[in-house]
Amino acid sequence: MDLSAVGTSIFSTLAGIQASIFAIVFSVVILGVQLSTSQYSPRLPDLFRSDTIYLRTVGVFAVSIGISLLGLFAYGYVDGFWIELWMYFSGLLAIVAFVSLFDFVDRTLEQSTPEGILDRLEDDLTASQIIDQAEASSDDHREPDPFLVVLSVINSQINERDAAAVYLGLDIISRRVTELLAECSVEMLEEDTPVGDSLEDLCTNRLTSTGETAVATELEEGATEVVSTLETIGQAGVDESLDRPVLLPVQGLSDLVLDLDYDGIDERVRGEAIESSKDVLQNAAEAGLWKGTGKATRYLGWQLANSVHVRDENQNYDRRYTSAIINYFPGILRELVDSTADAIDDDTTNWSSPYPGLAHDSYSEARALQAVYISVAELTGAFLRYELKTGVNFPDWGHVGYGWVKAVSELSDSELDSFKQLWIGTTLYLEYLSNETPDGVMEEFNPMLRREVSDDEIIAVIEQLLAEEIDPTQWLNFRQTVDPVEMPQTGYRYAFDIDTDESFEDWLSHRQDVLAAGIGGGFVGQSEFAEMIQEEVESAEQDTAEDEDSG
Repeated sequence: MDLSAVGTSIFSTLAGIQASIFAIVFSVVILGVQLSTSQYSPRLPDLFRSDTIYLRTVGVFAVSIGISLLGLFAYGYVDGFWIELWMYFSGLLAIVAFVSLFDFVDRTLEQSTPEGILDRLEDDLTASQIIDQAEASSDDHREPDPFLVVLSVINSQINERDAAAVYLGLDIISRRVTELLAECSVEMLEEDTPVGDSLEDLCTNRLTSTGETAVATELEEGATEVVSTLETIGQAGVDESLDRPVLLPVQGLSDLVLDLDYDGIDERVRGEAIESSKDVLQNAAEAGLWKGTGKATRYLGWQLANSVHVRDENQNYDRRYTSAIINYFPGILRELVDSTADAIDDDTTNWSSPYPGLAHDSYSEARALQAVYISVAELTGAFLRYELKTGVNFPDWGHVGYGWVKAVSELSDSELDSFKQLWIGTTLYLEYLSNETPDGVMEEFNPMLRREVSDDEIIAVIEQLLAEEIDPTQWLNFRQTVDPVEMPQTGYRYAFDIDTDESFEDWLSHRQDVLAAGIGGGFVGQSEFAEMIQEEVESAEQDTAEDEDSG
C-alpha cells in the first residue's frame, strides 16, 4: 500500500489522537494533582510544574503534534519518498510521546503519596538550592522559605498521624541542614543574612511549632523526632565549629521546654528536649565553642526557670530539673573550665558584672562560664519561689545541694578562685535560707561544703560576704523577663517572702565562729561524700528513666 496516498489521513489522525489524549490526560492529572496536594501544601503544584518529566512530556507532545501538522500542510509539495519518511518519523514521535506520557502519569501518581512528595522535595533541598532559595526569599517576600513546603507536608502528616512520613520528612531536614552547614562559612550564618535568618526561623519557629503540633495531636514519635532533628542540627554545628548553629537549636529546644503543657506526653517530650540540649551543650563546650555554649546555656537556664514559674501546685514534676542541677549544668561547667580557663585572668575578672572580662558588646570566655552560674542560680531561685507561692515541694533539695557542691568541685582544680568563691558564697546563702524558710520549703537542703573545700576557704568566703565583696543574691533574686541573649540583665529583682529569725550577717558570723572552733557538726568523710554525690546522680537518672518507661 502506498503510504503517501493516504498521508493526509494519517497525519490528521496522529495529530487528532495525540491532541485529544494530551488534553484529556493532562486535564485529569492536573485535577488529581490539585486534589491530592491540597492536603499537604498549596505550593506543591508549583513543584509539579517545574518537574523535568512534566516539561519533557509537554515538549515531546508539542513537537510530535507539530510534526504531524507540518506534514499535513507540506503534503502535496514534496514527493512520495519524503512524505513516507515524514510519516514514519511522525509515528515514531507519537510512540515516544505516549511512552513519555505513561512515565509522567506514573511519576505523578507516585508523587501524590507522602513518601513520593518528600522524595521529590528532597531533590530541591541541596545545599546550593537552599542558599539560592534563601537569598530569593530575602529579596522577595513572595518567594517561599526553602523549608516551608517540606514542613507543611510534615505538619499535614502529623494531623494524619502518619509517623513514618513524619520521620522521613524530619530525617530529610536533618541530613540536608547538616550538608548545608558543611558548606557554609561563619559569615553566611550570621544574623541578618539570608541563610542565617532561614536557619534561625527553622530552629526557633518552624520546628518548634511542628513539635508542639505533634504533642497536641498526641503523636509522641513525631515530637521526639523533632527534638532529635534539632539535636542533630546542633551537633552538626559542633562538628563544623560553628557557634550560631549551636545556639539556635538549643533555643528551639528551650522554647519547647517552656511552651509544652504538663501532662504525660508533654513532660516526656520536655525531658527529651532538656536532655538533648544538655548533650549539644556539653559537646560544644568540649569542642571549645564557648561563645555558642555560653549563650545557649544562658537561654536554656532562663526557659527552665520560666517553666517553673508558670506551673501551679499540681504541676510539680521535677525529674529533669533535678538532673539539670545535679548533672547537666555541672557537666557543662566542667567542659567549659577545661576549654576556656587558661584564657581567663581570674584576678582581673569581675564575676559579679553582667559583662565580666570585656566590654558590653563582647561575649568573653568568662561570660560563658558565668552563664552556667546564672542559669543554676536562676533555676534554684525559681524552685524556691514556686514553693513559697504554692506551699508544695518541687525539687529534691538534697539533690539541689549536691548540684551546687558538685559545681564547686568542678572548679577545684582550676585557678578560677574568685569564681569558685562566688559559688561557695551563694551556696552558703542558700543554706541560710533553708534554715529560715517555713516547714515544707527547701527540705533536706544540706550542701555539706566542708567536705569539698577547707574550713579556711569557707571562712575566707564568709569574710568576703560580710564585707559585701560577694553578692549571692544578685542572680538568685533576679528574674530575667526577656531574651537574655539579646538583652541580658533585663528584668527585676525580688526578695523572697520569708520571715527570718536571724539576719544573714548574724548567721554568717555564727557559722564563722563554729568553723574557727573546729566543730565538725557530724559531717561525713571526703570519700564517702564523693560516693554519695555519684549515688545521687545515678539515682536521679534512674528515676527519670523509670518514669519515662512507665509513661
